[in-house]
Amino acid sequence: MDGMDDRQPSSHEMRARMGFAGSTIIGLGVAAALAAATDSMPVSLGIGLAVTLALMVAFTRGGSRTRHPDADDPADPDADGDPDEDDGTSPTI
Repeated sequence: MDGMDDRQPSSHEMRARMGFAGSTIIGLGVAAALAAATDSMPVSLGIGLAVTLALMVAFTRGGSRTRHPDADDPADPDADGDPDEDDGTSPTI
């Protein structure tokens, strides 16, 4: 048996794992709270599962939209790297 891998996970993989773990914990908390409040285990588990899935999707999409600070901004007109090109925003004399 070799044990754990020595390589470090990427930041994207770590964000995904944290999002999955966090949403699972929150969903289980919602299910437990509803089970205690309503005395209906199937309904509370269904709602807790729905909350878990919604949070997983939200956390996964939110993490994938973060960009590296050095990445080009697609809304930036000079993103092509050509500063000499006139984009219509600089004053002409």
